[in-house]
Amino acid sequence: MSEAIFPILGPLFVFAIVLPVSALLARVVLWFVSVLDSTSGLSSHQSFRYATLVASSALPLCWFISASLHQAESGTSALVCLARHAGADCVESAYFSLGLAGLALLIGLPRLLRDRLAMRGSHDQAATAVSLRLNAIIGARPALSLLAGHVVVSNVVSAPIVTVGIFSRRIVVQTAFAESIDDDALAGALHHEFEHFTNHDPLRYFVAWWALAVNPVGGWLLRAEHARWTLGREAHCDRQAVVSGASATALAKALVVAAKTPRRTLRPALGSGQVEAVKLRLGLLLAYADRKPHRCDHGSTLPLLLAAVVAALALPHGTPTDPLDLLHQATEHGMAVFVGK
Repeated sequence: MSEAIFPILGPLFVFAIVLPVSALLARVVLWFVSVLDSTSGLSSHQSFRYATLVASSALPLCWFISASLHQAESGTSALVCLARHAGADCVESAYFSLGLAGLALLIGLPRLLRDRLAMRGSHDQAATAVSLRLNAIIGARPALSLLAGHVVVSNVVSAPIVTVGIFSRRIVVQTAFAESIDDDALAGALHHEFEHFTNHDPLRYFVAWWALAVNPVGGWLLRAEHARWTLGREAHCDRQAVVSGASATALAKALVVAAKTPRRTLRPALGSGQVEAVKLRLGLLLAYADRKPHRCDHGSTLPLLLAAVVAALALPHGTPTDPLDLLHQATEHGMAVFVGK
């Protein structure tokens, strides 16, 4: 039983203590960024904000997983393990790494499965009619040509229109939503989702959601910052849609209809978010109707995050692993005190 203490309680301590502390530090950093944003605009520092949100969970998890594997491989875990083992080796660090990685991956699995189910679409008469209409709109607009074969219609999807799929992206359109707007508004909505589609936003949104989902306390601390980043990203896609040829007023009409559509998901989608956020986007779109905006491209944060993750995985192999040692010993000491009582 003593050999199962650290593999079971260790990951729980990481989720309950380490990640919330990391999220608190991230919130302090993002508070300073928010002060700068108040004077420099909605879309400023978006890349840094996103990287900080994700790193608050991803980097501590990667470090602990790599450090525990390093200790298991080198045998140094036996030097800090207080439990008695039948052999000379202590394999608790290896099981701790497996448990930590398993929990982190398991949290994201349900959402991936829901995305996969959403891609199936519907094939009844109403959905087929909407599908033909969408194909006609895409065929008449060269700027949307990349969407051919990547748009599906569903009667059961909870969002009016949304881009899903981590590896194989699809735009899913709700049948009722498409039937309630005209072709210009539907084209505007497609232009908006086209920006999500071409910029791999399903992956971007999933990673941001996962970073807060694995850390419930941190998710609460960073909820406002995540909403601020999401609003900035959606407003950016509105802007790019107008630049690409969408009618600003037609997209605003689609946004209003989407905002009125009941939904059972917190997934970012056209029309989602607080009323104030929708009003802000509508105000920007109406301003674009009078003066067309210029294209504003943001650099991708994924390469930066990948480099940080690689660094977090590599550091434990060349630096001391004192935090892991402290966690290991504290877990076993705590259990010993509890059992002693």
